[in-house]
Order: sequence, then C-alpha cells, then structure tokens
Amino acid sequence: MARIADPLLADRRRRQIMDAAIVCFRRRGFHQASMQEICAEAGISAGALYRYFGSKADIIGAIAEESRAEGDVAFLRAAEKFGFLEALLTSARDFLQKIVDDGPLVADIMGEALRDESIATALRASDSRSIMIIAKAIIAAQERGEIDPALDPEKTADTLFALVEGIGLRRAFTGAMDAEAAIAQFRTIAERYLAPPRERS
Repeated sequence: MARIADPLLADRRRRQIMDAAIVCFRRRGFHQASMQEICAEAGISAGALYRYFGSKADIIGAIAEESRAEGDVAFLRAAEKFGFLEALLTSARDFLQKIVDDGPLVADIMGEALRDESIATALRASDSRSIMIIAKAIIAAQERGEIDPALDPEKTADTLFALVEGIGLRRAFTGAMDAEAAIAQFRTIAERYLAPPRERS
C-alpha cells in the first residue's frame, strides 16, 4: 500500500528549506550561496531538497510569493479599514523595513533577476498578482472620488511600486535608510500623484 504523503510535513519541510536559504543568502549573497550550503543549513540531503525545489530560482520564487501574499493580505485588510492611501503606506512600510533589514540581499536578488530569466520569471509572477490587487483597489478608490479618475489603474500601481522601490534602494545606497523618513518621502509624492485635480494646489 502506497504511503500517503503528509501535507503538513511537506509544508514544514518547504518552510525549513526556505528559512535555511534566507540564512545562506544573507551570509553569502544569492549568487555565491550554493544548493549544497542550503542543504547543510537545513540539515537535509540534496535529494530531500530537490524533492521540493528544483533550483535556487524556485526557492526565491517561493519566498517572494509567500512574502507578497502576506503583504497583499495586509494591504487588503488595511484598505478595508483605513482606505487606499493608508493601506498603500502599510505596504510601503513593509517593503522599506525589508530594505532596512536586508537591503544588500534585496538588491542582490533584483540584480540577479536582470541576468537570469528563471529568477525574473519567478519574481514577476508574484509581482503581477500584487499589481492587479493594487490596481483593483485603485479603481474602487477612484469610484469613491479619492484618486484622480484619469489615472490608469495598472500603470499607476506599477508607478507606485517603482517609486517605493526606488526610494528604498536609493536611500540604502546613500546610507540614509531611515524607514520613517522614507515613508514620509513616499507619502508626499504619492499624495500629489494620486490626488484628484480639485485637490491639487
């Protein structure tokens, strides 16, 4: 009789591998960290690792998907309770805190995605889902009169992502990475960009 796989055990093993990978990526950088090092950090065999992930790109994709999913849920909850802008700032704060904690790793992975299409594909999948969630929230906010109705929702969501990522990476590069100062900078620009024409001064 075939052994029935335990889904909870599989989830725990995937989590164990992902946590080990993050430790290795922080220590050695994404490019330098090897699958063998991840196995050693996780305390598992290569065969066990490859049962769950076929490559480092797959691991990064899973980490990004999990992180984005958590961020998307937090955004939707905040949007329902506080409105679009405050929800947007919640998401921005989460990303900027990641830059404070792991700026070199974030930049390393983004840079590697420019060289490796498999990594780019994994990251784009979760990014596209988040863009669509933000775009739908923008449409709802436009219908409420909170956001300029002339703005294209998907392009606006993409611009907002680019803005917060640019602010975070730029501040990390210049050594001025204070999360709250970065949020204040983002808020000022986002408010002006999103404001309906009647509210612009």
